Amino acid sequence: MLNQSRLRRKLGAGMAMAVILSYASADLAQSGRKVRTSTPAPVSVPEPTPTPTPAAPSVKPKPRLTFLVGLDRYDGFANIPLYAYEGVLRNLTDRLADSPSVRVGAAQSDMGRSDAIQKAKAETEAYVVWIQLRDDSMNRDSRNSGSLDNLVIEYTVLAPTTAKQTTSGRTYTQSQRNRGIFNPKTSGIYGDRYLNQAAQEAADRILAHFQIHAPPTRGPQR
Repeated sequence: MLNQSRLRRKLGAGMAMAVILSYASADLAQSGRKVRTSTPAPVSVPEPTPTPTPAAPSVKPKPRLTFLVGLDRYDGFANIPLYAYEGVLRNLTDRLADSPSVRVGAAQSDMGRSDAIQKAKAETEAYVVWIQLRDDSMNRDSRNSGSLDNLVIEYTVLAPTTAKQTTSGRTYTQSQRNRGIFNPKTSGIYGDRYLNQAAQEAADRILAHFQIHAPPTRGPQR
């Protein structure tokens, strides 16, 4: 009996040890197992498109001088066609505008002397250029009677605010420059051309008075 009880105790102890060892080995196996973690795929982020920088607007330099050109179309009793007035006004104005340091405007309505003075007094920056066309009857060439070649351009420049006369003068057509030399009567085409050349010469003289260099002369516009 004593031997059987000892045997039973040994068997129980062995079974208990076996159970303990099985649990221990299971814990060791569980603790040594590596857990695999999934790496997330990289997400592509689009690069922002740079906003174009707007170009800075070009700043035009302020003009050195401003002119307002007016013309007296109805002064005197000369039978001058209106297209001659328009050609003179256009050529003189365009020639002044050829200089990059000059800004030019033209009066739309007729401008008499009193109108020119009032306009100059009302201006704060612009010089008023007052133009007249005269028939040079004192030196008229009888062979060119009635031609535009006999016309003279008179110009007067009035200062802003004070309306003080700063410069004035006359320019002549080609036939007047060649006075005394035989000049056959010219056609209306050449008469216009000579008159428009005289208008451009008047503009050059005005620019020269203000010490502004005029660019090369363009052909006169009809």
